[in-house]
Amino acid sequence: MQKINIALCGTGNVGSSFIDLILQSKEKIKSNYNVELNLNLIGSRKGKINNSDFKGKIESDILKVPMSNEVDIIVELIGGTEISYELAKLSLKNDKHFVTANKSLIAEKGQELFKLASDRNLHIGFEASVGGGIPILRTIRDGLISSKINWFKGILNGTSNYILSKMYLEKQTYEDALKSAQKLGFAEPDPSLDINGTDAAQKTAILSFLSFSGKISPQDIFFDGIKHIEPIDMEYGKELGYVIKPISIGFNEEEKLLLGSFPAFIQQDEIIANVNFETNVIEVNSKNTNSTAFQGPGAGGYPTSSSVMNDILDIANGMFSIAVHDKHDKSVILCRDRFGVKPLYYVSNNLREMDTTMVGQIVDQAVYQYSLSPSVALSVVSSSGTLSAINDTRKSAGSQSTS
Repeated sequence: MQKINIALCGTGNVGSSFIDLILQSKEKIKSNYNVELNLNLIGSRKGKINNSDFKGKIESDILKVPMSNEVDIIVELIGGTEISYELAKLSLKNDKHFVTANKSLIAEKGQELFKLASDRNLHIGFEASVGGGIPILRTIRDGLISSKINWFKGILNGTSNYILSKMYLEKQTYEDALKSAQKLGFAEPDPSLDINGTDAAQKTAILSFLSFSGKISPQDIFFDGIKHIEPIDMEYGKELGYVIKPISIGFNEEEKLLLGSFPAFIQQDEIIANVNFETNVIEVNSKNTNSTAFQGPGAGGYPTSSSVMNDILDIANGMFSIAVHDKHDKSVILCRDRFGVKPLYYVSNNLREMDTTMVGQIVDQAVYQYSLSPSVALSVVSSSGTLSAINDTRKSAGSQSTS
């Protein structure tokens, strides 16, 4: 029986869940896969953990963990890019496979780390970096390997979706919805990266990298947050038959990639429009399989840990591939430049200074003329007051047509 020694770095919510999961599932994995997973080293800067069942060694110096000769795989659940980046490089240089849930690390440093891993015939597992417990990356990597991916769209940030759902379904203010999310653990004490769109943009970059086989950085992603959205925007959206959702998209067009992550109006009868609260959803359209959708918990200790475990089992069974793409041959354009009119997707405060007729024309063009797929019309991001102007324009036009 094969024995795999594992070191964990990071003992927060996900790290603690991973310790529980690996200890609880040890016998089942041994029986089903003929592999013994042995968690024998934990890196914790506090020098202690809150789990009496763990019998291995605890190392307070995180960067000493990859130096151990008794470890085969390093699992990084720290977050951020500073110490995690150093840990990743040390792990690979010391011939350790590396598994992470860190979307910032993969989005910003992935290409360098993939190259290093490839040179040393090692694997970097990062399934947990996008979608939490949704196995979307392995679906793209393995299940759709023979089919060109045309586009993906989805909700990749549970915090933003939770807040917008509370505002839409329960008419809460942004501030009250955020407090609720924080109370339930769906939002961090400092939710900036979730609220301003950075988190979803990093995940979009990772999905794009796998889907379109190209070197894509977060800087290629146009993104925007949800802080400017108010309840009145939700109400006007309802009147027009739309719901506001935090959407991430990637479209593989003829000579270019269209990438973005931003709140947008979605038709109320779309699958994505009816995915609420902390749930994530990702729809992938490919040449041979048309569209498939994946829905589930996008965050949380145990869902994320399950994805980490899947990567570990892939390594144990030798079922992994190294993807290194130095470049792609398509230009990346920002969503806001899609049709040469910046406000098509993002209706900013600047629209309040525009003639309301022009606002209406832009919205009509975005919603009705330039659907990005037959099944969905992505329109504009709402901004306080903007939809009021649009509605006034529509009413004015209706009055003129009947007079």
